[in-house]
Amino acid sequence: MAHVVALVLTLAVVAPAAADMKILEPHDPTWERIFKISWQMDEKKGRPVVEGYIVNASPYTIGQVQLLVDALVARAAPAARYQVRVYSFDRIEGPPGRRFP
Repeated sequence: MAHVVALVLTLAVVAPAAADMKILEPHDPTWERIFKISWQMDEKKGRPVVEGYIVNASPYTIGQVQLLVDALVARAAPAARYQVRVYSFDRIEGPPGRRFP
């Protein structure tokens, strides 16, 4: 059974620090087999916002989902392009069918 979670992220424009910036990658490179993400760019109160849904396509209960939202082109928002990926998540062990908040 798939579980759907809505997401709304307000993006902050951050200038990259020179050489000391660490590139973040998802903890589990197979996250796309577990989650389906649909999202779109919007603007609220003059700030860029990512809105969408995350669907857990696995048979497991998942919690503590963290997302990466990467700017792909350095342009002024909202014309900027973004990429949304699952950075990390926890698989919650417990009795089958038990729902967690």
